[in-house]
Amino acid sequence: MPTPYHLKSDLSVNILLPHFEVDLHGIVLAAGHGTRMVEYIKNQYGTSHPKQFVAFTGKRTMIQHTLDRVERLIARDKLLVVVDPKHQPAFQEQLKDRPSGTLIFQPINRETAPGILLPLSYIYKKNPECTVAVFPSDHFILEEDHFMEHIEYASRAIQSFPDKVLLLGVQPDAPETEYGWIQTGERVSSIKGFEINRVEKFHEKPDRKSAETFLSQGYLWNTLVLITRCSTLLKLVKDALPDLHRRFGKIIQAIGKPEESEVILQEYQEMEQATISQQVLEKFPSRLLVIHVRGVLWNDWGSGMRVLETLQKIGIAPACLKPSSLT
Repeated sequence: MPTPYHLKSDLSVNILLPHFEVDLHGIVLAAGHGTRMVEYIKNQYGTSHPKQFVAFTGKRTMIQHTLDRVERLIARDKLLVVVDPKHQPAFQEQLKDRPSGTLIFQPINRETAPGILLPLSYIYKKNPECTVAVFPSDHFILEEDHFMEHIEYASRAIQSFPDKVLLLGVQPDAPETEYGWIQTGERVSSIKGFEINRVEKFHEKPDRKSAETFLSQGYLWNTLVLITRCSTLLKLVKDALPDLHRRFGKIIQAIGKPEESEVILQEYQEMEQATISQQVLEKFPSRLLVIHVRGVLWNDWGSGMRVLETLQKIGIAPACLKPSSLT
């Protein structure tokens, strides 16, 4: 177990935060194909690896950065990484030192909801009421210590809201049209810079004019990083997508049995694609909270242009400088 990660603020003055150690587990999403980045990565870096397995600057890849960051708070044996077997050359090299049983193989990419639910099923099987934090593996985060302070605060605060899903919403600095935006509601907790609000509504990938309005009105970027109890997220999926919930119920029952792999493959072959934001979370804003992340440079690297813009902003040269058209 890693050394507990202490917040700079005084937790004892906030009655929302328990003093006992939270049983915190983690999920890292690393099974995506990153199709929008394929040509850019091939032209600039000479590899066919998906973006999470590429070192855009320095020697560490995005998945390695993500794991190093998350393991400041979550024990390695409580951190599950969901991968696609098609990416085996990449993850076999980069994730070879992961603890046994922490790589979860997703047979088919069915978008973010199944991508979360598969590793969640293994955690739920052991402890349905434990707290879990979900992290995409393709995000750039500059102030990593401060970002993880928000995660620890959130993991403690969610104990007072066991029926809620707590999202991390980043303070935006531009009218971004490729991100989801969170419209915040009533404040439910605040202490020394850590502020939690209710969620009023999601706005997914707005047009430019709407994004400018959202920026001026203090909406937040949705990072897709979330903290909740296993049982709470499964209940949300049951209410939003009952067929998907039924399929993962079968998977949970099969875990640890000889037919486990066969059942997972069969259910994945028959299930529909589903995104966690649009098809689950957006349907129930009243069951969501958001923690306002300030003082963190965050970016979802979905295009080559965004990668170079971020690196230019912080004065870091990319790992390669081949001329090419950016996508």
